[in-house]
Amino acid sequence: MKFFSPMAFWFLILIPVLIFLYILKQRFEERQVPSLYLWHQVLMEAEATSPFQRLKKNILFFIQLFVLLLGIIALANPFLRMKNRDYQNVIIVMDISGSMSGIGEKEVKLIEAKKKAEDLVDSLAYGSKITLITAANRCKVEISNSQNKKEVINKIRDIEATNSAGNVDDAYSLIRAIADQYDSYKVIYFTDKAVDFKELNAELIYMKSRQDNVSLDYIADTLKDNQLKVLVRATNRGKNHRSSEICLYGEDELISVAEVDLSPGETKTIYFDNVPRDKEYIYAEITEKDGLLEDNIIYSVIKQKDASKILLITEKNIFLEKVFAAMKDIELYKTNPGDIPEDQFDLYIFDGNVPEKLPNEGSLLFINPNKDNKLFKVRSEANGGKVEIVPHGVTKYIENSDFVIAKFRGLQTPYWANSLMTVKDNVIAFVGEHNGQKVGAVGFDFHNSDFPLTTEFPIFINNLISYLVERDSFAITQYECGNPIEINPLPETEKIFVINPIKKVYELSSKFPVKPFEETYTPGIYKVSQKVGDKENIRLLSVNFPISESDISDYSGEVNLKNNSTMSIGGLNLANYLIIAVILLLVLEWIVYLRLYGSRY
Repeated sequence: MKFFSPMAFWFLILIPVLIFLYILKQRFEERQVPSLYLWHQVLMEAEATSPFQRLKKNILFFIQLFVLLLGIIALANPFLRMKNRDYQNVIIVMDISGSMSGIGEKEVKLIEAKKKAEDLVDSLAYGSKITLITAANRCKVEISNSQNKKEVINKIRDIEATNSAGNVDDAYSLIRAIADQYDSYKVIYFTDKAVDFKELNAELIYMKSRQDNVSLDYIADTLKDNQLKVLVRATNRGKNHRSSEICLYGEDELISVAEVDLSPGETKTIYFDNVPRDKEYIYAEITEKDGLLEDNIIYSVIKQKDASKILLITEKNIFLEKVFAAMKDIELYKTNPGDIPEDQFDLYIFDGNVPEKLPNEGSLLFINPNKDNKLFKVRSEANGGKVEIVPHGVTKYIENSDFVIAKFRGLQTPYWANSLMTVKDNVIAFVGEHNGQKVGAVGFDFHNSDFPLTTEFPIFINNLISYLVERDSFAITQYECGNPIEINPLPETEKIFVINPIKKVYELSSKFPVKPFEETYTPGIYKVSQKVGDKENIRLLSVNFPISESDISDYSGEVNLKNNSTMSIGGLNLANYLIIAVILLLVLEWIVYLRLYGSRY
C-alpha cells in the first residue's frame, strides 16, 4: 500500500473533535409523566448520559466516524500495488495494423486491446508518465510523457485500425529511441503478432484469434475475344476445412459465382470466363463471414488500352509461351535469334541471346543473356542455389516464393536499375529505365530451375511485362492499404482530386513533384481526377487489404508470450472505491436516522 497524498492524514485530528462534540451534546425531551414515574425516569436519564454509555448506544456516531475516516484515507490517494514494481515511465504501444481488425476471444481484437489498455492506464500509480504509440505501416507517438490519465484513456478510445501492414522493425526503432531517454521504464505492447523485444524491458499482451480465416490474395484479368478471363487466388489460413462461395462483380453487377473447397493452408486459383469488358473495375468477394472480413473482398481496375506488341526472340521457351498464351491483352510475335523484323514493337524479349545492335525504341527484356552489351555486363556462369526475392513492385505477391536454380550468370546491375532477385549475394534479375527505355534482365534459364512450376511464376512474368510495357502516368494500378499512391500529373494539370471509396474528396497540389497520396487505409476503388482546362482526366485505382495481415492464426513460436489477461505493472487506485463507500455509509446513516427518530417528528 502506498499513499500519494499523505498530508491528508492531518485531518485525523477531526476524529477526537467529533468524539468530544458527541460527549458534550445533550439531548432533552419534554414529556408529561406521573409524579412517581418522574424520579424513576430521571435516574434512567442520568445513567444514559454517562459519556461512554451514550457512545455505545449511538450507532449514528459510529457511522459518521467511519465516513470521516474513509474520507480522510481517500484524500490520501491510496494505491495498492498488485504485481511487481511501479515504473515512473510507461510506454504503451497499440498495434493498429490490419490483422487487429480480426475477431478475438470475444470481439474485435483492437477493441479488446483498447479495453485492456484503458484498465492498465487506470491502474497505474499516481504521477506515472505515459507515452502512447500506435504502430502499423508507420508508427506515431500519440501522447508523450502525460500524467493525465483521462487524456490518455480518451486517446486510446479514439484509436482505429488502419487496414495496413505492420512494420515491426519501425516500431522497435521508435520504442528503442524513446526508452533510451529513461532510467526506468516499462513497454507494454498490445498486438496479435510475435515481437522480439531483444534487450527492451517490455511485455507483450497477445491478442488471440477465435476464428479461422479465408483470404482473397490476388486478382488479375486477361483479354480474350473482347471478353475478360479473370483469375482469383484464395487461401485457407485456418486449421479447419472451409467451403466458400466466391462472387465476381463487374462494378455493382453480379457476374458469376464459384464454389471452392480449401483444406487448411491450401491455396487455389479460380478462373471466371466470359466476363464483359465494358466494366471499369471488377471485384471478387467471399460471401461467408470468418475471422477477418477485410480480406474477403479484392478489387481490380480493368485496363482499357490496346494490346501491347511483344516480340519474343528465342529458340524455344515453353514456360514463357504458356504464360504469354494466357495474357490475351498482348500481341505476341515470335522469331529466331538473328532474325529481327523491322516492325516496331512495344517490348523485345531476348531469350538466351544478345544481338549486336539493340533496338532504340521499345522496352528490352534479357533472359539468360550469354554476353555483355552496351547496357550491362554479364559475369561467367556459376553454380546456383536458393533464390532470394528483393521487395519491388515487380516482385509483388511473390515475396514468399521458394525456388532454386541450377546455374546462373551474375548481372552487373547498372546505376539506373533496381535488383529483383539474388543468389549468394549475386544479382540475377533487375529492372530499370535508361534514357527513356525500360530494361529488364533475368540471369538464368527458366528450364534450369523449378521456378516455372510454382504458382508465383505467372504472377512474376505478368508483373514484369506490365512494368516494361506500361505507358500510363501511373506505374501501378493496384495498391495495398497504407501504401502511398504515386501520381505523375499530366502536362498543364491545374487541379488534382482523389476520391476514396466512401466518397471523401482530397485535393492535392499540382505543383511538381506531386506529393504521394497517403490516405489509402480504406480498401476499394479510388478515383484520381486531373483538371486540364475544361477537360477532366479520370483514372481508377484499386486499393486492397495487405496479404501479410491475413494470417491471424495464433502464434506458436519461440518468443515468450505473456498471457493476455495479466500485466506485470500497475495496481489498484483505492480512492474511487473509498468515495463510493463513503456515499453508501451516508445513505445508511440517513436510513438509520429515519428509523430511530423519524417517528417522533
